[in-house]
Amino acid sequence: MSEEIRRFTHLPSDRAPGPDYSGPGVEAELTGRMPEGRPAERPERPERPERLERPERGGGSYDDLYTARASSALGKVASDDGMLDVRIKAPGELGGPGGATNPEQLLAAAYASCFHNSLTLVAGRQGVRTSDATVDTAVTLRKRGTADDYTITTDLTVRLPGVEPEAARRLVEQAHGECPYSRAFMQGAEVHVHLA
Repeated sequence: MSEEIRRFTHLPSDRAPGPDYSGPGVEAELTGRMPEGRPAERPERPERPERLERPERGGGSYDDLYTARASSALGKVASDDGMLDVRIKAPGELGGPGGATNPEQLLAAAYASCFHNSLTLVAGRQGVRTSDATVDTAVTLRKRGTADDYTITTDLTVRLPGVEPEAARRLVEQAHGECPYSRAFMQGAEVHVHLA
């Protein structure tokens, strides 16, 4: 990868994450300040989380914890708070000029970060330190036939130095079952499209 992947260290439940915090729900879980009605401890996931079909989590609907907002205009994308403001260009492989980021790179970065946070959470619950862990994500844009029939595939490679292989496999499977991005890909995320 062209940039070093941000690394996270498990923090005890009585400490808030530092300024490098990133990811959905991590702060609430690490600090012990859970949203109402959400248990502090979750049951261990089955052996193969990729086969889960919308697992029950205490019943009821999900509570909104945080909403990120971004807007795309010709050649750029920006978040509403200004923290993200980047130019967008199609890569050379797709006939574009390159020289800027693209939606696939942004998705790869977001998925890597989210999965890394989920890995940190599940490992922390079991007392396993993952400060040297890295998550590499590849997002591939694919096309079928000559029609505009596009899809994407994702590949994640997780490295857990110093963790026994069987324990590492179990942690990665559990993180895959917990990661909101993984769950969205496995189960089909809710998508609402509005015309303003």
